[in-house]
Amino acid sequence: MDVLQYYEVERKNMIYLTSDIHGCFKEFKKMLEYLNFGPEDYLYIIGDAVDRGPEPIPLFQFIMRQPNMELLMGNHEQGFLWNVYKNDSVLSDSEIREFWLSHGGQETWIQYMKLSEPEKQEIISWLKGLPFYKIVGKNILSHAGVFTEGIVYDTLESLMAQQDSQKTLWVQKEFYGRPLKFKDPEVRVFFGHTFSLIIRDDLGQPLDSTEIWDDGNRIGLDCGYAFGGKMVMYCLDNDVVYYLNSSGKFYSKEKIVRKKT
Repeated sequence: MDVLQYYEVERKNMIYLTSDIHGCFKEFKKMLEYLNFGPEDYLYIIGDAVDRGPEPIPLFQFIMRQPNMELLMGNHEQGFLWNVYKNDSVLSDSEIREFWLSHGGQETWIQYMKLSEPEKQEIISWLKGLPFYKIVGKNILSHAGVFTEGIVYDTLESLMAQQDSQKTLWVQKEFYGRPLKFKDPEVRVFFGHTFSLIIRDDLGQPLDSTEIWDDGNRIGLDCGYAFGGKMVMYCLDNDVVYYLNSSGKFYSKEKIVRKKT
């Protein structure tokens, strides 16, 4: 297990990562204030800004207007589009609506239906253009995971171009439950989708933490805030992790990165 140490907020021109905000707009804004997040910083949100929480649509509208924030496609964003734009899933319209509403979409639907038609179209147009992944240096950002088995590639761009987009949005233990090897051992995958506590449970690890899950080249950022866990911001420049817990306490820790041989 990596050693974690307490660390103070640094400044400036930082790249941050987060995921699975799930409509918790108020707490998200508090995290940005805690970080002193400014116009020269940049934030990648690795999917699932919508559903579950109390303000999914206001959160969408806020993110889409920020020039220094970028939302990646998550399974909940895809589910939203299946319900309000075009259902190209394997389920019928009624089945996909039932699935969405039973997985946190109720408040999203209510808020969406109160929008004007131009506001609805603005959100749909924005979501249709969301990327399924990002490559930042030697870091891959993908909502649910990345696969290398059976893929021949020379660059990370080539690797990601060959991914099954549905698997990168929906898989769970198929990704984190077995070894992942890259040609370059310094490559890391940052992902969300699965609550870090569930990952620990699936892998038979101690259930003593709702902080990030990390095995060296995979870092799970979904710390389950919508389920009583923590909201997280990961600073890619210095590997400092910032947390907001369910009782409203902020704290930060430095992840000591181990060099692989």
